[in-house]
Amino acid sequence: MNWHIVGSNGYIAKRLLERKQNNLICHSRQENKNSRKFNLARPCDEDFELIKPNDFVVLLAAVSSPDECHKNYEQSYQVNVTGTAKFIDTCLKKGAKVLFFSSDAVIGDTKFAKDETMTVNPVGEYGQMKYEIEQRFSGNHNFKVFRLSYVLSNKDKFIGYLQQCRQNNSIPNVFDALYRNVIYIEDVIDAIFALEKTFDTWSNNIFHLCGNELLSRKNLAELYKSAVDSDLEFIVSIPKQEFFDARPNVICSKSLYLEKLLGREPTSIAQALKLEFKKV
Repeated sequence: MNWHIVGSNGYIAKRLLERKQNNLICHSRQENKNSRKFNLARPCDEDFELIKPNDFVVLLAAVSSPDECHKNYEQSYQVNVTGTAKFIDTCLKKGAKVLFFSSDAVIGDTKFAKDETMTVNPVGEYGQMKYEIEQRFSGNHNFKVFRLSYVLSNKDKFIGYLQQCRQNNSIPNVFDALYRNVIYIEDVIDAIFALEKTFDTWSNNIFHLCGNELLSRKNLAELYKSAVDSDLEFIVSIPKQEFFDARPNVICSKSLYLEKLLGREPTSIAQALKLEFKKV
């Protein structure tokens, strides 16, 4: 039984590949010695002979920028819906198990915590595309969904922005907005491994991958300052209303299943920052 990592050059995939190295086939738009070239926009061009019954397919590839999905809808739809649906359908017909990475943008703008059983209201083209795939395969037991909240690591975009500003001796401008139930990247990786081992025991298709703390970017900057860089200075601002055309301001999520899947509570963000910056 092989694992197939689709989108193997991405943010989460790179961390996953630090821990998973055997029985592994990587697929990426950029072909190199460690991965096969794969274009999700044209999955019919690919050779699916390597995908076998009971293989575990981790589908991380997507056009993941809400702004890109808004500005270039047709091209994004070809990747995120048309090509993705064709690829998943082929994998399922071959008897593989598919883990599809979705987004909490599917849940929509909500200030009270929603779990996996509650109604959703996808926001923006990106959220709508992810939801379309979720719905299309929702009845298939070999199809599971991780709806990701903000995933924190020492290399995520926001933390990287804070670090870059410090290196450039500039003061970061931090939004008091974009509230998410932030989750530590190692919890995401642990959840992938746990799901692969217990895949057939779960009757639900959808898992919310979220932490227990609803945090804005300002809150994250404060936690980063406390845990990592006590000399950090930043200014706080509120984005213009059009910024939220493609993304909700507040997505409050919770999970009925994540703690059971992990066998523990999600890592607190203060602790996650301490763990991450021990590695640097």
